[in-house]
Amino acid sequence: MGYAVNSAETNSHDPAQLSKAGELADGRYSDRALRNPPSLQALKLQDVLMKNAGGKIANDQWHELPLATFKQVKGFRNLTHEDVVRLFEELRGVTMRHVNNAEGHTAIYGLIAVGRVDMDEGSGKLRYKFDDEFCKIIEKSNLYAVLDYRAGLAMSSRYAHRLHEMISFRAAREKQMERFTVEDLRARLGVQLGKLEAWSDFRVKALDAAIEEVNQSSRFRVSYRVTKRERRKTTEIELTWKIKEALEDAKKEQEAHSIARKGRRTEAKERLAFPDSGSVKYTDPWEKLARDNSNWDHGKIADAFRSFCFQKGIKLGAKNIETVFVNFCKSQKRV
Repeated sequence: MGYAVNSAETNSHDPAQLSKAGELADGRYSDRALRNPPSLQALKLQDVLMKNAGGKIANDQWHELPLATFKQVKGFRNLTHEDVVRLFEELRGVTMRHVNNAEGHTAIYGLIAVGRVDMDEGSGKLRYKFDDEFCKIIEKSNLYAVLDYRAGLAMSSRYAHRLHEMISFRAAREKQMERFTVEDLRARLGVQLGKLEAWSDFRVKALDAAIEEVNQSSRFRVSYRVTKRERRKTTEIELTWKIKEALEDAKKEQEAHSIARKGRRTEAKERLAFPDSGSVKYTDPWEKLARDNSNWDHGKIADAFRSFCFQKGIKLGAKNIETVFVNFCKSQKRV
């Protein structure tokens, strides 16, 4: 039995944590890995099913839970019998590929083998079995992520849910940064083929939106910078993350209504803030301001400005931060 099952058993007794195998938490939706990315509600159902199975997730057995459970889980709308059936259909449609070099074959399998939903929504039950091949892989897996269960259920977009899993999988690493090609990141976030193909669309509608929500409702603070462009096309970015020291605000957001959370995210977007880490290169509007008013290296000017603000007690999200940055650049300009 691998670490993934042991972690699932350990965290099954903690209502705030969910352990998920790395093959899923860090999976890529593409023609050669995971296919048919499910909707946000289906991903949340997947979390509930795995949380309910706990350390028995790799067992060849039926699992069950009352349909009334969904009325008690924050993050789900009121689900009818047909709603649950359709969500099961989505999970049943996810196709995974595992290249097993040890045994000399490629396995094509799914997550759910079968799901049964009682007609009686009041006192009925939901029964399900995980796919046999999935169980075998999970039983041997040593890869896992410990997720904040409530944060995942609070997410209001599939991309935020997936980003939260990605970062949770990497949270214990010494280096809290990693570079991804844009195509690789699209696949990990579950962007469907043919959707959001332009970098600007992917950045605004998937990446930026996911980061804003993860920063608001999880224990992580995530940022990124563009690290490579080819023929003016963005091809690679570097994700950076850190664990927040205080989690009170994130926990409050998890309990808040999704409309209220969205309103606060919109309000925050309207406030221009200087990036709290990394260089100002490729970052609007700071790169242009630095270039126009200073001849410093992009990384050095950013670090020096953050140090200056810390010493002066100036918040990076202050209303006049743009003016402060311009004046700082001018005062530091080298002849």
